[in-house]
Amino acid sequence: MKTMVKQPKIVVIGAGSASFGLVNLGAIIRHQRLKGIHLSLVDINESGLIQITNLAQRMNREWDAQMIITSTTDRTEALVDADYIILSVAIDREQCWKQDVEIALKYGIHHYGENGGPGALMHTARNITLILPILKDIERLCPNAMVLNFTNPVPRINIAAARFTKVKMVGICHQIDFGYMMSAKILQNEFGFKIPKDYRFTWNSGWDHFGSMVQQATERFDIVAAGINHFSWYLSIKDKKTGKELLPLFKETFLNEYPEFEPYTRKILSVFKELPIGGDCHMLEYLPFTHNNVKKSWESFDIQMYPLMKAEADRHKMWEEIEKMASGQSSIEHLLHTHTERAEQIIVAMMHDEPILDQAVNIPNQGYVTNLPNGAIVEVPATISKDGIKGVVVGDLPEIAAIWCRRQIEVAELAVKAAVTGDKALLLQALLIDQMIDDIGQAEALLDEYLLANEKYLPQFFKKGE
Repeated sequence: MKTMVKQPKIVVIGAGSASFGLVNLGAIIRHQRLKGIHLSLVDINESGLIQITNLAQRMNREWDAQMIITSTTDRTEALVDADYIILSVAIDREQCWKQDVEIALKYGIHHYGENGGPGALMHTARNITLILPILKDIERLCPNAMVLNFTNPVPRINIAAARFTKVKMVGICHQIDFGYMMSAKILQNEFGFKIPKDYRFTWNSGWDHFGSMVQQATERFDIVAAGINHFSWYLSIKDKKTGKELLPLFKETFLNEYPEFEPYTRKILSVFKELPIGGDCHMLEYLPFTHNNVKKSWESFDIQMYPLMKAEADRHKMWEEIEKMASGQSSIEHLLHTHTERAEQIIVAMMHDEPILDQAVNIPNQGYVTNLPNGAIVEVPATISKDGIKGVVVGDLPEIAAIWCRRQIEVAELAVKAAVTGDKALLLQALLIDQMIDDIGQAEALLDEYLLANEKYLPQFFKKGE
């Protein structure tokens, strides 16, 4: 009697995610080393799930991927026997993000509000409330599965997994690409990169040359960076051809040329002599120097806010395009060539024991960054194989970088604990130790308004009788 061999099973929770669902889907189905696997798609949006499943089936047929593709709105059904789980979910993303920013602005706090600052406290609480039951299901139904988390705030979701479950999780983010883009811009003359001389990143037009810049830089440079997600710091930029260390040249050129490019990053470099890879928008989430709306420091650095309404409009356009592709009205050829968020690369490395070096994953610190706390979720390079995900020991961060990162690690740990336990007093403490807050009464009023606006998302803070 022939023994049936179980096919590896990948579950995508949030298969219709505007940010990562379609990109991850195409990258998985087109990968030759994933041919024949079981791909299970999960989303609570039933009509959207039907469309994305039809599209997946079309890719499967036309690309000869030979996959078993199933879909369900019931994650517990999909999680049985899962080997790898891609997690990309959020609650009313743009509307909630906009609300977080606007409420803080009423209290004089101008901030980005995604992964740091007062808005990130609500972002953390909402998404942990959504995700923790999913992690508990994973713990129960497929305890050996590896979870690849794309949901922001990435480090805080990973903290919740590490502190309150036994789930194995790695956090994935593409912010390292921004570091390569900046290196291409700043060193364009020295290396002959083809980049518009007046290029600067904006959310509306910055993507026009972004991919080409990243590609040119990755072909020539090897960047080592470490820290925490969206706040990872340059440690080295090596020329792949000569082995020469380029970080001193990069810093010098950054300070002396292209004054229109990432001016806040330049200011931090000029003062502290070190710089993170994330650019102005993400860096300002963790630093206290631009949030005071009265002082207008946000405007002085021409900070580019994430275009929330454009993102919402783009989501509608994406679903229109998915419907056309799923029904055969438009081509799927371009999905063979879209950029990758690396989920499939990590899965293939582990599944087939084909080791790779990933330049930026979020995992618990086990001596990888020697001046950040052990167990903290850090972003570091890592080797990935059948033996798991092993961080590369990068040693000490520059001490000023370590100081800033340690402060944010403490804020994140307290915020996660408050979100999981539903402890409002702890939530207030997490808000008060954030460096954007300098008034207890203001913090209490801000938190009350935040909780009232998020009552339907955060039942743990509105227990019966309170």
